Amino acid sequence: MQQSRKTGEPSKKGGQNLLLGASVLGASMIIVKIFGALFKIPLGNILDGDGMGYFSTSYSVFTMIYSFSTAGLPAAIAKMVAEQSVRGRARDIRKLHELSVKLFLIMGIGGTALILLLSRVYVNIANNPGAWLCVIAIAPAVFFGCMTSAYRGYYEGLRNMTPTAVSQVVEVVVKLVFGLALSTGAVAWGNAQFEAGKAVFGQVCKTSAEANAAIQPVASAAAILGVTISTAVGTLYLLLKYRRTGDGLDEEALRYSPRPMRSRVLLVRLITIAIPISLSSIVMNVAQAVDTVTIINCLQFAFDHFPEKMNAIYQGILSADVLNGESAANFIYGSYAGYALSIFNLVPAFCNIFGKSALPNVTACWSSGDREGTRVNIESVIRMTSLIAIPASFGIFFMSQPILALLYPRKVSEVAIASSVLSWQGISLIFLGLTMPLFAVLQGLGHAGKPPKYMLVGVLVKFVVNLVTICIPAININGAALGTGACYLIILILSLRGLRKVTGLPISFWRLTGRQMIAGFACGLSAWGSYKLLSMLSGSHIMTLISIAFAGVVYIALLLLLRALSREDIEMLPKGEKFAKLLAKWKLIG
Repeated sequence: MQQSRKTGEPSKKGGQNLLLGASVLGASMIIVKIFGALFKIPLGNILDGDGMGYFSTSYSVFTMIYSFSTAGLPAAIAKMVAEQSVRGRARDIRKLHELSVKLFLIMGIGGTALILLLSRVYVNIANNPGAWLCVIAIAPAVFFGCMTSAYRGYYEGLRNMTPTAVSQVVEVVVKLVFGLALSTGAVAWGNAQFEAGKAVFGQVCKTSAEANAAIQPVASAAAILGVTISTAVGTLYLLLKYRRTGDGLDEEALRYSPRPMRSRVLLVRLITIAIPISLSSIVMNVAQAVDTVTIINCLQFAFDHFPEKMNAIYQGILSADVLNGESAANFIYGSYAGYALSIFNLVPAFCNIFGKSALPNVTACWSSGDREGTRVNIESVIRMTSLIAIPASFGIFFMSQPILALLYPRKVSEVAIASSVLSWQGISLIFLGLTMPLFAVLQGLGHAGKPPKYMLVGVLVKFVVNLVTICIPAININGAALGTGACYLIILILSLRGLRKVTGLPISFWRLTGRQMIAGFACGLSAWGSYKLLSMLSGSHIMTLISIAFAGVVYIALLLLLRALSREDIEMLPKGEKFAKLLAKWKLIG
């Protein structure tokens, strides 16, 4: 074993496992995000700012409770399974699965009941009572999501990312079909009732604006119901998968495995690891809940105390019915959460792939005393994550308005509101993109208690920044972007400091990402410049796609010219050795 450490074989193997797991999850994530966009973009065109406000209000409470119920235990299961796998304790692995399923069943029922019981209280605190029906529709998804996560965490601990990947694809396809079909049906039904002179979902409406106001809560709840159905189908897939093919554990390994630990010992260990991770996840989602609670209330404060300034800002953007009614704050929040965040949240999901893949590898290397393998995996996470987060950050900063206009051509008011805040929000992607993968690394190193502390500091900063800035008319909704940036910048700094302290490794953020920063900024600037030039020739939205494609070419070229990629990174890719030799011959890799 000592010899293999010196030769670096475990390090390379650990990196290959990281890239293999990331490639499986990455392929599924591409499919998931494509179908997710096919769901969210048409939904944004079916609903309006109000409807997206209701949708987002309910979804934020769902993700907060859902993450508490599911994020900690899957990571804890993956960590414990990886540890027992290194030690050859197959019977403990199987027992962990049985315990986790039972525990998740209880947590799923409790989470669903909690949402149902507190639904009225939550929408009143958020100052958005129209979202109540959406909250009710999303509640059962917590139960199904818990059951799904029990199996995903187990398979991920065995370094089998395929069941997670397939179940995610199944869920997003079902969500697309049922969510759009149900929401479209609700809108069509409501309009038919209004045109026939009937009450629209029980409300008497004299104008089309009143009819639309009655339709939006029901249509958004119908879309949310599609989400709930998708989690149920995802759970069914994993149950059938496990029943038909099992977990792949060798029967001989089970036969000769040491006697398993007592259930109580395993359960206590599981909960001990899971609670800090769950707290980290809930605090992460509390950051989104902070937006839900503060944005609408702070915007309403600004409209109540500075009506002339707020009306001057949104005159010509919002219709007179919305601006003079009671839903202006919800409409602005819906434009931010439903349109800007739908683009913003694409990137962290891809970045988190590397964290999920790294957790079992980091655990295995650290548990076996392989410091070199630990270093390789940590640096791979930072480098590979930054390759996505940095160009996306600068690209969104420079191109937010053209991107939103391309995706939502009929939503002029929503795009006008969302484009400014998305532009500033884009900068925080550099910080947020690395946060969750580094949290996974810390969890794999056995320090799951650190991320919740870092997140708590970040959320408190976000809460203060939101309260101070959103109430100022000149800033208003853009304050949410400032709060997000401040939140994740502080968290990233704390995470890197904690990582160096835990490992004792000289991990330099700027050494690993500095060249990507230069290439990423040039990427965003080239996209903006080419778009401005092409827009003089044609006003077609195709010019946006051409500009983004050109910027991608610029980014890749600069990565090679600056030698921002290491030979080790290239060799970890499928058939990367031949490509690495070619690039090394041209002196294009470090």
